Amino acid sequence: MKILVVDDEEAIRVSLGGLLGRKGYDVRLAEHAPEALELLEEEGADLVITDLSMPSVDGLELFDLVRARQADQLVVLMTAFGDERTAVRALKQGLYDYVPKPFGNDEILAVVERASEVLALRKENAGLLAELTGPFHGLIGRSPSMRAVYELITKVGPTTASVLITGESGTGKELAARALHEESTARRGPFVALNCSALPSDLVEAELFGHTKGAFTGADAERCGLIEAADGGTLFLDEVGDLAPAAQAKMLRVVEDRKVTRLGSNDPVAVDVRLIAATNHDLEADVAAGSFREDLLFRLRVVTIHLPPLRDRREDITRLAVEFLRHFSEVHGRDVAELTDAAKGALGSYGWPGNVRELKNALERAVVLASSDRLDVGDLPPEVSGRSAEAVAGSGTAGSATDVPFAEAREEAIRGFERSYLEAALERHGGNISETARELGLHRQSLQRTLKRVGIRPSDGAGE
Repeated sequence: MKILVVDDEEAIRVSLGGLLGRKGYDVRLAEHAPEALELLEEEGADLVITDLSMPSVDGLELFDLVRARQADQLVVLMTAFGDERTAVRALKQGLYDYVPKPFGNDEILAVVERASEVLALRKENAGLLAELTGPFHGLIGRSPSMRAVYELITKVGPTTASVLITGESGTGKELAARALHEESTARRGPFVALNCSALPSDLVEAELFGHTKGAFTGADAERCGLIEAADGGTLFLDEVGDLAPAAQAKMLRVVEDRKVTRLGSNDPVAVDVRLIAATNHDLEADVAAGSFREDLLFRLRVVTIHLPPLRDRREDITRLAVEFLRHFSEVHGRDVAELTDAAKGALGSYGWPGNVRELKNALERAVVLASSDRLDVGDLPPEVSGRSAEAVAGSGTAGSATDVPFAEAREEAIRGFERSYLEAALERHGGNISETARELGLHRQSLQRTLKRVGIRPSDGAGE
């Protein structure tokens, strides 16, 4: 890691440079801000450690100049007694950390080591994002099972064969259907989707096949159906197992004859449509039960593509989480840039019954509620982080859980969990805040603020 030390006092500058150099860091020294900016321009630096009080351009101004040049530059301020408030304000503006003078070697080395860990996380996440720069038509993952899916889509996409996509709810079946469309010769045509379970059975036929004026009560005008709307493109029937029996019979004729007849009409209209269907049903069982036509099943599954559940491709969980973290940070205007190792572990250990959709929702919630720029295990939903329902519900509130509003009970439960979690962490380190913060992947000041918020005082055993 390359470090730039800026201090107008030569003794401190040289001493700090020597200490960091002996620990294997690549160190550059600057006497003042102009020299520091010149070195940054010429050589760059992973971390800038600057004194706050300097002539001409002070450390806070240098921090602003550095961040204007590179928004994610890590900067540590060295402050004199009484300057802590200035540094705390700077933390809100993106300052990485500060150390009050005089400081011990162990303290400054701990700050530098944490910065090194942050940079390592950034590098790892950047590597993951580099792999995601070309997700396969929106599908994310590099596990063997997903690579097999991509290969099959690439082979089948350019053909006109009907495809049945199977998989549990939340595995991304519509994304796979859109990928098939994009790989096909019909990609310049429309992609029209219908969720067969979202409409009553008496409306599905009208939606699919269209109708003439007066075909039924409420049919006040002639209307084109979704099959005609998809002419020259792709029709995607999601949850096709829920298609009403009458609509199944008519859909079979569409697949066989490539013609559609509107309700109330006897005149078929020729259509050129690529048909893709998806289901989380066992359609073989539905055929045996008499709820799905076997001949339609045969027509739909010329090729079957199965999307694996997330629990069977755990190596993709971190990749997905990093992408969702980036996406929702942008959407909600949050500066949550990284996942801690503890958070990655919790995400990888959870069963994800709701698959990718559940992971996406969990990351959005976590980004919205995150208390720092690093998403930690405590920011995840209780079922993901491993907290039991009893632990979350029973955090010290008196009486029944229904005695208070839900939002208040939830906040109290979270606060109770945080207190017990932090008390245990502090106990492991004999109450040392710096060591505890290092284990938890937090800034010391962030941990101190959290301790204060949950009611843990230094006298509780949370000393330095």
